[in-house]
Order: sequence, then C-alpha cells, then structure tokens
Amino acid sequence: MKITIKKRTTRQVLAIERVLTPESRTALQTLPKPNKVCGVRTPLNLNDLTIGDLFSLQADGVHALIEQIASVILKVHPRRCYNERADKMLGFVFWVGREFERIAALFASTSNQPTPEEIKAGINDLDFGPFGIIDWYAHRQGYQDQDDAAKVAWVRVCECMPYPTASPIGWRGFSMHRSSNQF
Repeated sequence: MKITIKKRTTRQVLAIERVLTPESRTALQTLPKPNKVCGVRTPLNLNDLTIGDLFSLQADGVHALIEQIASVILKVHPRRCYNERADKMLGFVFWVGREFERIAALFASTSNQPTPEEIKAGINDLDFGPFGIIDWYAHRQGYQDQDDAAKVAWVRVCECMPYPTASPIGWRGFSMHRSSNQF
C-alpha cells in the first residue's frame, strides 16, 4: 500500500507510522527541508542555537521531539505542528536530525583524549551529559552560573573545546532523542 503524505497532516502520518513499510520510512528520511514550516521560515542551519537550546532538543519519542523542535527552533506552539502538512514537518524534523549529526561530529572532533592518569582514575565511567559540557564551559569562561553559559551559542562553545584546560566530559551518548533513531 503506497501512502501519499503530501495531502496528509503530521498528525495523520504519526497515527499510521506503525504500519509504514521500511521503504516508506526511508522515503520519509529523505524528504527535503522546506522553506517554511507552520508559517515560519526555516533556518539555513542550526548555528544560531544556544548550547542550552541545542541540548533541550533531546526528547523521548517522536511526539516529544517534534514538539521540542516546534517550540525551540520554530518558536511556535508545539501542538501547531500536528496540523502542518506531513511532508513539510517531517522533512524539517529529519533535516534537524542531519544537522544534529553534523554538530555531534564537530564536537567529537574537538574532544581531547583522556590522559593515562584520567583513565586510571575512571574517567571513562563518567558521563555527565549536556550539563557536563555546559559546566565545563562555564568554569573555563569564568561564569558563576551555568544558566548564563547555557545562553551562549553552541558554535562558540565548540570553538573553545580544542584548547580545554579540563577534560570536556559528557558529549558521549548525545543524540537527537533517547529512543531509537527510527521514525
């Protein structure tokens, strides 16, 4: 059964997502990024997001992820995205996923390898998640409050990471959402 999503809303496609064939799922992942979603022009990239916004996009499940993208990136009420055409909304969501892969690769390329002393002390067992990166940046830049550091553009934080004075712990395991990467 072939399903045309151009005439369907995001809500309708999410309602039938469990019965989508693998080919349909692959087709969804290759949808192009639209120029506008929910009446809002889409960004060229995610470089203008703060580190706090970037980490707030982590969500459990597809619905939570779509709602976070709507509120954080598009700055529209999260429920508004369900009435948007599915090809537009899902094209944008999968584009955000590709941007996350690009961003994660940039952060991974800046990570320093732990010293033998750090490995012996058990650094590989530590994972402070997003807070670890924000806390590391706050300490390095002299912020008294991590909330202030979370307001800095992620690009700036990434630029500071190649020359750390302390090990940036926590980027391991960062992904767009904690459930599977499948739709």
